[in-house]
Amino acid sequence: MLRQRRHEIGSEFWLDDSSANRDCYVLSGRTAIDLILQDILANGNRLNSVYMPSWCCDSMLRPFIDRNIAVDFYDITIANGKLECHIDVDTQPNILYISNYFGYKNSFPQEFIPYFKEKGTIILYDRTHSLFQENDNLVSQADYTFASIRKWMGVLSGAFATKKGEQIRVFDMKECPYLDEKTEAMKLKAAYMQNPEEELKSRFLELYASFGHHLASDYQNYEMDQLSQKIWRNTDMKIIRDSRRRNAAYLHQSLETIPQIQLIFNLKEGDCPLFVPVLFDSKEERDRVRKGLTVNAIYCPIHWPKPNQINRELSVNSLYDRGISLVCDQRYDVNDMRQIINVLKSLLVE
Repeated sequence: MLRQRRHEIGSEFWLDDSSANRDCYVLSGRTAIDLILQDILANGNRLNSVYMPSWCCDSMLRPFIDRNIAVDFYDITIANGKLECHIDVDTQPNILYISNYFGYKNSFPQEFIPYFKEKGTIILYDRTHSLFQENDNLVSQADYTFASIRKWMGVLSGAFATKKGEQIRVFDMKECPYLDEKTEAMKLKAAYMQNPEEELKSRFLELYASFGHHLASDYQNYEMDQLSQKIWRNTDMKIIRDSRRRNAAYLHQSLETIPQIQLIFNLKEGDCPLFVPVLFDSKEERDRVRKGLTVNAIYCPIHWPKPNQINRELSVNSLYDRGISLVCDQRYDVNDMRQIINVLKSLLVE
């Protein structure tokens, strides 16, 4: 097995100290969702239910659950690079939650949107995965849009929420009291990337975990910190798009030679992948390969740990159980992508 590495690929971002209208900048994606819910309620609207994709993470569900809003799911399936949303047009939710996945043009089928708008349903667009995608016309059809910035780059915190045609209300926003943990964690990881000592690694992993623990339950009404806003305002989006597309294109082309791995989406013009998601034949094979990648210091996440609310009868369970997301972000180049492919081949190709 290949074990020699120049450096790690994947896992958490580190802090780059070279530091990125109507958008309201907040701590995280779930903070943005909650701010939107507060704005809807402040306008006198009832919020009893949300209709959302079954392929999701707990952080997407949490703001609705915490405000006692019933969550109903539409099933998600994928075949031949095409995503299918199995929509019941007879349902009458207060909010329809729509999204793209992984920065590929696999968007929610827009023909369904007028059916829900006629019922007075609020269209909430989660733009997190398509933040750097070009020509995204779902934005114009949504009543509210939000995206998590911190999924894309090395910022301490960051997401935005926006409302179509108006300024979203801001409700007593404040500084996050536990953000210092994330700051220290990112600095320690930066030190680790220069000098990979296990003690440094254990310390930054502990701090990242502590930050995540706090964020899971304490996320409401926190603003995005000033350093992260500065990084975001100074971000060269073209560099990010070009780098991610170049890395993803190499992975797509190379994966075609590994029959045990199924690409979920096709890479199209204008896409900007967050990750390159792939499927294996079984959960056991997926878990084995992911462990082998980790042994070689390549950290590819699973999207997502399955929320408890997902019914076992839904077809989307196959995506949860068999998928991992291959790293392709702007910290890395084609040489790193080649290393990912070489390790995958050593684990799969006889």
